[in-house]
Formats: sequence, C-alpha cells, structure tokens
Amino acid sequence: MNTSFLARNIKHLRNQKNWSQQDLADRLNRVHGTISKWETEKEVPPIETLIELSKFFEISIDYLVGNHYEQEHYVKEFNQLYQINQHDEELMHIVDYLKQHPNFKDILHKYTHMSITDRKVMEDILGIYVHK
Repeated sequence: MNTSFLARNIKHLRNQKNWSQQDLADRLNRVHGTISKWETEKEVPPIETLIELSKFFEISIDYLVGNHYEQEHYVKEFNQLYQINQHDEELMHIVDYLKQHPNFKDILHKYTHMSITDRKVMEDILGIYVHK
C-alpha cells in the first residue's frame, strides 16, 4: 500500500466534506492527533478504520489507498478492447466515478439487465427529474 496516496486521500476527502481533523476524529471516535498522524504518514489506519473511512466518504477502499492509480493498465486494456480513444475525457471521468462509487456501479449493472419495458419506465422517471 502506498501510504502517501492514503494520506493525501484522507486529507482531500476530509476537506471535500469541509470537516476539520477534529470533525473526522469525532466521527471515528479517535483523538485529533490520530488523524494528523494518518495525514502526515506517521501512522496507517487499521483495516477496520479503512472500512469506516470508505463508508464515510462513500468510496471503495481501493480508491482510498490509491489502487486506482495502480490499475491504469486495466483502463488502457478496456480502451483497446472497445476501441475507445484514451483522450475521451468524459468517458474517463465516468470510469473514475464508477471506481470511486462501487454502489453506483452495482445500480448501473442492475439497470443494464432490466427488461426494455422496465428501462423505459426508469428513463421516463429520471427524465422528469433531469428536465426540471
């Protein structure tokens, strides 16, 4: 595990929520200094805490610890397999989002396996909210 990715991600994700180190410490029932040690790579959270963090930030543990950077070859392979231009920024953002939000990936997977009629109903419902 690359601790620098983990430290940066904890800090970045905490800042995205506008939480102080103390706010995160309170949510995890830890002391402020523990969060500081994680963000400065002086300590690494135990696996149980990584699970808690991934739930708080609604991301996968892989994303939290930086494995998404190490898996770029899978994206290249995907691009080659489906003949996608690697510079398709919109698609890369979608792939990155799916890696960060595994629950959405599961929902999308279920959607793709719905009947055409059920999909049409879902698209009609979503269309109402999208156009407002």
